[in-house]
Amino acid sequence: MQLSVPQKHLGPRSFFVCALSINLLLILSIDMYVPALPSMQRAFDVSAAYLNLTVFVFFAFCAVGVVLAGPVSDRFGRRPVLVAGCGLFAASSILCALAPNVEFLVAFRIGQALGYGAVSTIETAMIKDAYAGPDLKLAMTCLQSLIIIGPALAPFLGTFVLSLAGWRGIFEFLAVCGVIGFLLSLLISETHLRGDAPTPGVADSLRDMLRGVRALGGDRSFMALALLMGVAGMPYFAFIAVVSYVLMDFFAVSYFTYSCIYAAACVVTIAAPYVYVWLSKSMKVRGILKLCVGLTALSFALMAAFGTASPVLFLVAFVPYALAEGIVRPMAFVVLLDQPDDRVGAASSFSNFSYSILTSVATVLATLPWTNFVVGIVVLTGGAAVIMAVLYAWGLRKKARA
Repeated sequence: MQLSVPQKHLGPRSFFVCALSINLLLILSIDMYVPALPSMQRAFDVSAAYLNLTVFVFFAFCAVGVVLAGPVSDRFGRRPVLVAGCGLFAASSILCALAPNVEFLVAFRIGQALGYGAVSTIETAMIKDAYAGPDLKLAMTCLQSLIIIGPALAPFLGTFVLSLAGWRGIFEFLAVCGVIGFLLSLLISETHLRGDAPTPGVADSLRDMLRGVRALGGDRSFMALALLMGVAGMPYFAFIAVVSYVLMDFFAVSYFTYSCIYAAACVVTIAAPYVYVWLSKSMKVRGILKLCVGLTALSFALMAAFGTASPVLFLVAFVPYALAEGIVRPMAFVVLLDQPDDRVGAASSFSNFSYSILTSVATVLATLPWTNFVVGIVVLTGGAAVIMAVLYAWGLRKKARA
């Protein structure tokens, strides 16, 4: 690997490892506390839907952080926003651990979300600044795969911490992760070198970004793929929001069994981005997308047939979709960011924003008063398969890039 922009303290590989480590440490906040939701529900004496506001606001305000971080970094540089985002995340995590009720927890989760949203966007931009060609494709694929790997591993780790220190211990652990991320961010030098060019203001950068989004809005293939990526993620984040209720309340399994089943799901989600890399050597984007739509539809059929029969059968039925979602996101991001330099920021912001909004909506839909939460996941998976097929036919059937 080679750096397009030299680093003061890090080489090409150490910069890559440092950037990925920060992202992984912070991404645990999405759902590391999910195994604790049933016990938190009893402790706070609230409904599952009300408690799941802590999940919804995270994704919603993560989208806000995503949108604001780009223009602010154009004005002040990538590094200050990265450092500030890590610091905000660490402070908010400490406050989450001290929250006396759900309302305070929701408020402090907003701080976590803004910090993580800013960091995730800035790291995408820094990697785009730092690498080019095949190195950029590899780095971007690995970075985006963490969006899948992190949330997959986090509940497994959360179960372990929960057994030792309770739900507050989980947020204390996240605070430590935030502090480590903050220290690592101090090692990274600025990657957005402007030279003698005038520095744009935040308002100017926002206007430029909106102009870029409007221009991209006329590109049907871009819009279709960006929306398809978000829709594909909806059942996965619905799964994250309610899986603890499904396994520990509906199926009445133990924490240990829950951990084992979730670990099995982790294997699929971790492997999926590398399955994409392997498939991309022999298949074009259109072929991979059709495969993923088919896998999603297969999961819907299997879950509708026997998803409520047992926890193992529920997992088996969910696996094809989990594989599809894990393939779609890194592939879509590589294609979506293949834009002229003046549109990369807009493409990144819109893609991350739409993904965050759609997946946050999914966490709310998952906790509607379904017969049981498995039914909700089944309905969302079936709906996702249909909408993905429609988006493919509308904008990607003839235009998806290889």
